[in-house]
Amino acid sequence: MKVRLLAVTFGFFLAAGGAYAGPTPGGPDSDGDGVENAFDNCASTANASQTDTDHNGCGDACTANILCDSNGDTTVGGPDFLIFSMNFAMTVPVGTLGDCAPNGGDGIVGGADFLLFSMNFGHTVGPSGITSAQCDPSTCRCTPQ
Repeated sequence: MKVRLLAVTFGFFLAAGGAYAGPTPGGPDSDGDGVENAFDNCASTANASQTDTDHNGCGDACTANILCDSNGDTTVGGPDFLIFSMNFAMTVPVGTLGDCAPNGGDGIVGGADFLLFSMNFGHTVGPSGITSAQCDPSTCRCTPQ
């Protein structure tokens, strides 16, 4: 009798929503793709298909190569501009230190690099709303960090 009562009580507890794992449905959808942030593998860029080719927990829309990220922090910002400006009009190893012209660069930091840099300024990789062990912070910012 006690076992049956315990089973009924536990079943009622589950049915009432007393036990769940992970995020609950009904949260915000920042990018408007129909997938809530907590379940979205790319929360800042619309990607309704949630394609994740390499299965790292970060959608393909958030892992596209970002040109001109000289310091490797997955965001094109102020530190990259500092590197770019320090090397302007200089010869550098191809594709590094501000040389970000199309097709991998030409080894000279110049006007074409500046144009591409300005078009990519503010671009970032991620974030992914998926916080499982699959989300790899080295290739995508996982939220919460």
